[in-house]
Amino acid sequence: MIFFCNPKVSGEALLKAHYNETVKRAKATQSPYILAIQDKTVLDFTRHLSKTELGRIGGKGKKSQYGLFQHNTLLVNASNEPLGLIDVKHFDYDDYDLTIDRHKRPIEEKHSFSWIESSQNRRKRLGNLDVPVITVADRESDIFEFLHDLISHEEQFVVRAQHDRFTGEHYSKKAEQLTSLLDKEPVLGTITTLINDVKTHEIKEINLHLKSLKSVTLPVPKDTPTSTYQPIQMNVVMAYNEEYCWILLTNRAVETLQQGQEVVTIYKARWHIEDYHKILKTAYQIDEVYLHSSRKAIITALSLISLSACRLYWIIYVGRVDPECKADELFNEYEWKSPYIFLKEPIPDKPPALAEIILQIARMGGYKVQKASAPPGVKSMWLGFQALNIASEMYKNILSIKT
Repeated sequence: MIFFCNPKVSGEALLKAHYNETVKRAKATQSPYILAIQDKTVLDFTRHLSKTELGRIGGKGKKSQYGLFQHNTLLVNASNEPLGLIDVKHFDYDDYDLTIDRHKRPIEEKHSFSWIESSQNRRKRLGNLDVPVITVADRESDIFEFLHDLISHEEQFVVRAQHDRFTGEHYSKKAEQLTSLLDKEPVLGTITTLINDVKTHEIKEINLHLKSLKSVTLPVPKDTPTSTYQPIQMNVVMAYNEEYCWILLTNRAVETLQQGQEVVTIYKARWHIEDYHKILKTAYQIDEVYLHSSRKAIITALSLISLSACRLYWIIYVGRVDPECKADELFNEYEWKSPYIFLKEPIPDKPPALAEIILQIARMGGYKVQKASAPPGVKSMWLGFQALNIASEMYKNILSIKT
């Protein structure tokens, strides 16, 4: 409590060191591209009694909800290795003047500016890289100003469409919309992909038809100043079947089936930020963190938790993507040996692969190894790490007594 309330301690200072390490990993990667995956999560502190420094995150009047939004940008390479966070921002609706009609406020005075601001911060911190950075975001980011910002900086992106936008040089409700244009296009082909079903959480294989549009012009929306913005051009990929439909806005090439598949593959990498948020919510229970009315202390605590969760997330997935990584590169000897003792199995003579230890830790958390089973989930990994902390400390103490 004293640490978080210390005026010399700030969340931004804690995150700065992590950002620097993320930049180093990004510059050292041999990946053909880096994904900058953006999303935000809601931290609802309404039930906490003391919340004088927190603003609204939803609702009205007596039914208002209080807390914070946390907007994160996570860097991931093409091999699905998380490189780290590059931007974390906390805000609420009351940080903006909501007495002014939203159509009369510039984007900088809206909470949706967080998408642009996060890109600005990422550019500043990363500087020039030898590989392209591709922004990936879901439907909430389908904001004209955000797309305009990415295009004006000549940055690649894959953003899922939320709006069936009108097309053309000038805004008109008589113009054709994206879905109307897509309906007229021939099917490029069919792809088979794995998805995590939202309702059942089951990993299942689905077939998707692909269509594409090239060089579609999107006009400046109504109520958006044309003196500041100009029409933008982009490509569109639609991946769909009877149950699913993803309309993806991008400036990557989409002329062939393979190029369309690459756009879908890049968009699917969004599961990284979803899994990271699952660690924050399920494992660290970040929306249960509350100290007192000091907003600064709360954000400092949230920042520290975010760093710890990112480290856990990296450990989980580096074991999947780096088969050469050994357990002793991340764990002390008493730590990597503890799971074998806990599970009553023979201890290897040499440090095993990190992937094996990750699986052992998951088993400590209740994961069942079965034929063709999905990789361990966040919950089993978190429970496993809790068990590992206890088991490894006990083993360490036993070793110290023997010596």
